Amino acid sequence: MLVTPKQMQMLEKLTDESGVSYAEMMERAGHALADFLIQNYGDCESFLFLAGNGNNGGDCYVAAYYLNFYHKQIQILAPMGEPKTEISQNARDRAIKAGIMIKSEPDSFLENAEVLIDGIFGTGFRGELPQKIQELFSGHEDQIRIACDIPSGGNGATGAVSAGSFAAYDTVTFGAEKLGMSQYPLRKYCGEIHVADIGIPKNAFQKIEPVHRLQLSEIRENLPYRQPDAYKNQFGHVLAVAGSVRMRGACILAVTAAMHSGAGLLTCASAEQVLTAVSITLPEAMCLPLQTDKDGFFLNTENHEILAQALKNKQACVIGCGMGVTESTRNLIKFLFSNSSCPIILDADGLNAIAGCIELIPEGRTILTPHMGEAARLLKTEVSEIQKDRISAARKLAEITKAVVILKGAGTIVTDGLQTAVCNLGNAGMARAGSGDVLAGITGAFAAQGLGLYQAACTAVTVHAAAGDAAAESLPDRYMLPQDLIRSLKDIL
Repeated sequence: MLVTPKQMQMLEKLTDESGVSYAEMMERAGHALADFLIQNYGDCESFLFLAGNGNNGGDCYVAAYYLNFYHKQIQILAPMGEPKTEISQNARDRAIKAGIMIKSEPDSFLENAEVLIDGIFGTGFRGELPQKIQELFSGHEDQIRIACDIPSGGNGATGAVSAGSFAAYDTVTFGAEKLGMSQYPLRKYCGEIHVADIGIPKNAFQKIEPVHRLQLSEIRENLPYRQPDAYKNQFGHVLAVAGSVRMRGACILAVTAAMHSGAGLLTCASAEQVLTAVSITLPEAMCLPLQTDKDGFFLNTENHEILAQALKNKQACVIGCGMGVTESTRNLIKFLFSNSSCPIILDADGLNAIAGCIELIPEGRTILTPHMGEAARLLKTEVSEIQKDRISAARKLAEITKAVVILKGAGTIVTDGLQTAVCNLGNAGMARAGSGDVLAGITGAFAAQGLGLYQAACTAVTVHAAAGDAAAESLPDRYMLPQDLIRSLKDIL
């Protein structure tokens, strides 16, 4: 699970009330950090702790005290001055009594220490690092860098980072991973993340509604069960209104992914030329020819009657993959909204087409699958604003549209505005045009099989990312294609 800095403060308060004091939590955190250093870097002889003047620095003083029992060369650099809290001051005093040298200005030990441990700023940090701290962190490429709780300069709520943030090999975080650490760019500054127990009671987490981290093992337990005497109609009929003469592949990827994800039946509504390619690639799909303009994009009113019939008795409708954005496709999407009653998965050009009229999105039965550019258009803002706080942006979009939102990208977010989940599976090989079409198809399949919208979205995101990781086991990142994700579904489902 993932918690915001404010939630972490509440967890600490609840832990203190349960009988584990703040001082004891600091003791456990520092001890855990020292244990990690010995277990993973015990062959090193020299360690420099960079201690701030808050409780994050106090954790470092405690860790240095325990590490000192292993007869290592240890120094503490405290560039922000003496601790401001009583428990941190007590931890500092104990380190001094143990004979550990504490300095306020860097010396040659900064360059010579094998391991640097950053505890300057904790999870409450916002904004930009002071210039002297940026200079302190610069260089040191040859040294092992460990972050205490969170890399200094990182925003534990949003994942944003300051210029000059500490770039760690490992981060030992306390109690629970912080939400911002699941998002880029902060995630890459964390290195490998290790969660240390500091005594938080399990029932405390029930009082704060943490963000859920999606796990494949958990998702697999909730996949729709297929009885031995099952028949196709039990697993839903997906209607895909997708593709255009210029973008045939998007439609093929979406419908193929849907069928490989368990949909019982699938009807593909598209241009004749697209359906010819679909029939060759996926003979299992039923084809519904739509009329197009001279450029190969769907006409509007000319397709109303055939689509109105096609929408009957469908369990999910995937709209947008490769449709193109014209006045006719915009109006056709509005027609699909008003003449459907099943869950809608709106992707790609479907999202772009309704960017100026999101109030028309059917409430309570729609899954939106934007990347950051599409989310920015829907929210009438800039991509840079979305990047600053992806989680808040996804929640805002869900609240405005009353839809489930899948905000794609590294650290994909799924939210309905009330509950939120993050997926940290996946890899750079998935950064290809067409990956989103595969996800749309998978999402449509799970919605058609009867999963609730939020559960369908979480399941699809996890399966999609895990398929990417399965493909990456045998394929280089640069070589991988979205169709490889579809092939790898067999290893996941």
